[in-house]
Amino acid sequence: MVRGYINMQIEKITRQGYSATLSKEVLWDIYKSMKTQRLLEDRLLKMYKGGQLSGAVYPGIGQEACMAGIAAGMDSKDIFGGTHRDLGVQIKKGVTLKEIALNFFGKNDGPSKGRDGNSHFGIVDKGTLMVVSPLPDSAPVAVGWALASQQSGSGVVAVANCGEGATATGTWHESVNMAAVLNLPIVFTVQNNQFAYSSPNDTEFGTPNVADRAAGYGIPAKIIDGNDIYEVIDAIHESCEVARNGNGPTLIELVTFRHYGHAGHDPAEYVNDEVRDFWMKRDPIARFEDSLLEEGLFTTEHFINLTDELEAEIKETLDWAKNQDDPDPNNEEADMFALRTTPKIENNKDNKKTMNYIEAITNGLDELMENDENVFMMGEDIGVFEGAFKATKGLFDKYGPFRVLDTSISEGGFTGAAVGAALAGKKPIVELQFYDFVYPALDQITTEAAKYHWKAGKAVPMVVRGPTGAGTRSGPFHSISPESLLAHHPGIKVVAPSNPYDAKGLLVAAVNDPNPVMYLEHKKLYRKPDIKMDVPLGLYEVEIGKGKIVREGSDVTIVTWSGMVSVAEQSAQELEKEDISVEIIDIRTIVPLDEEIILKSVEKTSNLCVLQEDVPFSSVASEISSMVAEKGFWNLDNPIVKVTPPNTHIPFAPVLEDAFIPSAEKVIKAIKELQ
Repeated sequence: MVRGYINMQIEKITRQGYSATLSKEVLWDIYKSMKTQRLLEDRLLKMYKGGQLSGAVYPGIGQEACMAGIAAGMDSKDIFGGTHRDLGVQIKKGVTLKEIALNFFGKNDGPSKGRDGNSHFGIVDKGTLMVVSPLPDSAPVAVGWALASQQSGSGVVAVANCGEGATATGTWHESVNMAAVLNLPIVFTVQNNQFAYSSPNDTEFGTPNVADRAAGYGIPAKIIDGNDIYEVIDAIHESCEVARNGNGPTLIELVTFRHYGHAGHDPAEYVNDEVRDFWMKRDPIARFEDSLLEEGLFTTEHFINLTDELEAEIKETLDWAKNQDDPDPNNEEADMFALRTTPKIENNKDNKKTMNYIEAITNGLDELMENDENVFMMGEDIGVFEGAFKATKGLFDKYGPFRVLDTSISEGGFTGAAVGAALAGKKPIVELQFYDFVYPALDQITTEAAKYHWKAGKAVPMVVRGPTGAGTRSGPFHSISPESLLAHHPGIKVVAPSNPYDAKGLLVAAVNDPNPVMYLEHKKLYRKPDIKMDVPLGLYEVEIGKGKIVREGSDVTIVTWSGMVSVAEQSAQELEKEDISVEIIDIRTIVPLDEEIILKSVEKTSNLCVLQEDVPFSSVASEISSMVAEKGFWNLDNPIVKVTPPNTHIPFAPVLEDAFIPSAEKVIKAIKELQ
């Protein structure tokens, strides 16, 4: 039985609303984009099945009215966040056949430079966000662009599209909920093509329609015939204008059908004959052609001639693309990070104020926001409440709710939104209440933020900051040291200051860096009285990627960072009493790592102790040890020692937590064993 959403018995489609105002030339352009998509995907599918194409093909054949209609209903300046079946939107937004072909063949000049294949690309300058495999990961990014539009008054509307299967994800829920709460200029479109891979609708969601969920978010919804190009254009245009005029999001369910399986390898045997027959009779291109013929705008000969022209152009383009240059493997690492083009901020540092660690962070946030209107913050309870640790004290009153933005509990949602806002020209700072809560945000950090420059050539200047570390009796869910976890993922920088001066200077540098920076604040340092320092007023920077010699020594080097620097200093003071001279290196930045300062110190002392609060297995201490063993082995007189916690979770009971955290006594014992 065919599951019915709308009255699909009406075969003829007619122009009534906005679509009735479209000229003959515009209608022909829309038709051409639909026909281009079909002919292109048909050829790509045949090439894939014939072994002529690597990767995968996700044909959108049968859904052309959805894609062309979405693009035609948007303004040219609007932004689109889509998925792997949205080549039609890309084409209508101005992406060329050559660009598409180069990407499918993984060529150097393709949109993703061969770093991703098939339809997994976007060209931001043409209004399409990067496509990635996890769905619908571009939705939070689109929300962030809509947030930037709201803040700047640019009038840009974001459209976030996915299939009905992706609406089961937390990512989709967080995106729609955040957009609804903030009344953002965004339209959510769902192409309901009846099957999430092989799963039919009644196994995907409990409501009769996807659009029924909109009531739970407090936003309007529409269910439309996704195979009626005019209805799609009208619905999208109307909803975009509603959003553009400050009236918030709309959810549109476009009911359609894909003629083939989920991907080229899927024969779609799960689709029964009744369902297939029902939908094949409602082919969107055939219905559009009938309407154009009935209006007398074009003839059958026009359609035939266009088909011949497009088939020749597509074949010629694909033949050309497969012979273009492959990417150069030597460029992979060089392209991981965007290069900074703005000058380093200088400060004569004459005007100073004594601050503790968290006061220095608050002061840095305040001056950054005062200096640049593109800097804004978002996170849970950072507004009126001023944050769980009061890092945003006074900032909500000074800068207001649009720049110190309280969000719902949705780490993935607002972290992904930071990506979109950064792409749109803002400098977002995300606060996590505890860095333990980074796990729900990791998808957006590693899938979107970390890969955007490498894959799409676009810088993502954003900072994710928050409290880390043990020692406050907070138990296993509020105490992690996440630097190893974060450092493992290419494309993000990781900094971990140990004192108020560095805390402000590294924060300023992080916000002005064109890359995503994970900024780790050890919460035990926040109000530690013995590390109060004179901190310059006014903006200044501590260079990311440069360590610091905290204490000169000649017998052994301790490499450490963040909350362990003070433990290293205590150890050095005690060891000095026994004529053991300790040099302490505070690396300050995990990624990029200052290898030079470490190797020079080891060359001088001939002994190395790596001290960290994170657990030992597959850790930063492991990486530093490996690097020194590889590049400084002949300078070592003894094996490298690591002082770390046991490889366990962080316990709550004071006696257990105290035993977990590396102490000065443990460091002293380890270093004495080297002598």
